[in-house]
Amino acid sequence: MLELDDFTDDKPWVPGGPEFEELRIPDQIAGVALRRLTPMRDGRGDLTVLMTDRLGEAWRTPHVYLVTAAPRSVRAWVYHKRQTDRLAYTMGRFRVVLYDLRPDSATYRQLNVLEVGADNRVLLTIPPFVVHGVQNLGDAPAQFTNMPTRAYDPAHPDKSRVAADHPGIPYRFE
Repeated sequence: MLELDDFTDDKPWVPGGPEFEELRIPDQIAGVALRRLTPMRDGRGDLTVLMTDRLGEAWRTPHVYLVTAAPRSVRAWVYHKRQTDRLAYTMGRFRVVLYDLRPDSATYRQLNVLEVGADNRVLLTIPPFVVHGVQNLGDAPAQFTNMPTRAYDPAHPDKSRVAADHPGIPYRFE
């Protein structure tokens, strides 16, 4: 008969690279953060830590959800007034476009375009009032995880939208 004492405790593990290494892109929008997500692989597959409070109180998350994007679909344009999005891209291939419409920002009207996903696993942090959109570049459904800094309140949604082809944003999804 199987007993709890029959199990063996895991050995401590060492990440395969720096955990949550900060990345920079040219002309990065102020307040946007990119961090490398480093998978730990073995013969069964891999495990990728998306968020951990080992890095401090700011890494706690009150709300987590998984988004599935249909092949070649576009989700654009949105911004939040009260929350910071923390988006983990680990599956599929996405183009993420950010546009800074904060008049008091040093990067006002600046555009960033990122390609992220299975081959470029990142945690993307988008502060309030930075407009963003995402496109699944693949021919199969793809997924990403959002771990925003505030829980979603259905009675008071914190999301403002315009159409994906709005002429005020200098980017067109193809």
